[in-house]
Amino acid sequence: MAHASRIFSIVLGLAVIALFLWPFNSPLGFGRAWWAKEIAADHKAEGQPTPAPPTIAALPVQPAAPQPVAPAPQVHAVPDPAAPPKPNMLASEKAEAERLAALQKDKATDAAPPVTKLYYKVRVIDAGTIQSGGIVITLADIAARDAKANCKDAKGKSWGCGAAGHSALTKLIRTRAVSCVLPKGGEQKAFAARCSVAGTDLSTWLVRQGWANPKEPSEKALADAEVAAKKEKIGIWRGSQ
Repeated sequence: MAHASRIFSIVLGLAVIALFLWPFNSPLGFGRAWWAKEIAADHKAEGQPTPAPPTIAALPVQPAAPQPVAPAPQVHAVPDPAAPPKPNMLASEKAEAERLAALQKDKATDAAPPVTKLYYKVRVIDAGTIQSGGIVITLADIAARDAKANCKDAKGKSWGCGAAGHSALTKLIRTRAVSCVLPKGGEQKAFAARCSVAGTDLSTWLVRQGWANPKEPSEKALADAEVAAKKEKIGIWRGSQ
């Protein structure tokens, strides 16, 4: 009996101790409410505002990982099919544009240096025409007699002035190469050009020797050469008064 009484006394003591410490060790339930009520009563007695009852702190929220942003699609410029077409040029405007383009082309051609070409194995056709292979070249700015042409001397006697001019030009050229300035359109099967042999202009030489006449209007060098040939009465001028 004494043993049971001792156990009861120990249990009762523990119960009293637990009841005394219960408001401090229990944050939830009745003990928490009682503790909050006691604190509120103390603040009210002292004239201070009653603090809000403590709440369970919210757990920190882990920020979400940033999601990759897809690049914006590139937009390519697309011509508007509804855009009106450019107006057509008037006939007069088109003609003027073509004329200006032709002038610009001519200016560019004129500014370019002349193109020359050497011709070998040249054959003389007459005092104003030569041939190299299949290319026939008329000496520019002069008019010469045909190879079979005849002229009359001071006594009225006919003589082969055309053959004489042919022979004179053949002796000048001999087997040497002839350099000719090509026309703007380039080499053709037949064309007119100023040609020379070893720096001697053939057109000027023929007029000076009396085997050709300068075409009108003539350049000064050709006109002076004709005056000198007439004065000396050489070539076709041997029968002149």
